[in-house]
Amino acid sequence: MNAEAVALFVLAGCAVGGAIGVGGVVLGLLLGRRFRERPRVRCVATDWQLDFQKEGSVPRAVCSFELDLFNEGRLATGIRGVSVALYGEGVPVVIGRLKDSASGEPLWAIDLPPRKWAHASARVLFEGEEARELGRFRRANLFGRFPDGEVFELGIIERGDFVASPKRATSEREDHVAKRNFRSRLLGRRRRAG
Repeated sequence: MNAEAVALFVLAGCAVGGAIGVGGVVLGLLLGRRFRERPRVRCVATDWQLDFQKEGSVPRAVCSFELDLFNEGRLATGIRGVSVALYGEGVPVVIGRLKDSASGEPLWAIDLPPRKWAHASARVLFEGEEARELGRFRRANLFGRFPDGEVFELGIIERGDFVASPKRATSEREDHVAKRNFRSRLLGRRRRAG
């Protein structure tokens, strides 16, 4: 091999490597920007209540709860068309539009300022057959849409079957004391309460 062929081979390798490097940087910048701008929202639902009522022959169920939402992104965003879906075993999905607890007006959107908590008191009213099915629901999801059309869905509550088992019998009383330090554990010293 002569020197010119080696030089040409090295230059071609550098050009290909440089193109791959530049492509990777551009791709990283584009994907990084997309992930930074993508809204990330945390949601905490508290004070969940489900009250069954009967007015005349029409059963009603009122589901109320408090929502605390945190926008982790750098840009303000919002969730529009906010609804709650209740799922059960062998029961069709029941979907209800959220309403403001104070005014009773539909909650069309929840505005989320950047890196701040937003609070909403919400309730959902179900009537008729939907209200009858709510006694068997197992989980509830909150969902809506971000301004860019992306769907927001988050599980806010789940009911499970809890089985209480009898407390196991212990042969001796356990005294709980502060943990020993590492040196005393190495030396095997025991520390007893009382």
